[in-house]
Amino acid sequence: MAALPQLRALLVVVNALLRKRRYHAALAVLKGFRNGAVYGAKIRAPHALVMTFLFRNGRSTCTCCHASCLP
Repeated sequence: MAALPQLRALLVVVNALLRKRRYHAALAVLKGFRNGAVYGAKIRAPHALVMTFLFRNGRSTCTCCHASCLP
């Protein structure tokens, strides 16, 4: 395969750029945005969807300790 050495060379260059301290802060910000998006997609969005179906009609049948569930 002719693309394999080119891909390997690209990987070496990208890894060299990522190891530079100069880009550490920018990469940390990107990592934070990525982690926030993953958390939102895995945890927050399904929870919001379930809560919407549970409390769609406005009547509370929840017996938990959430302040919004209390009468």
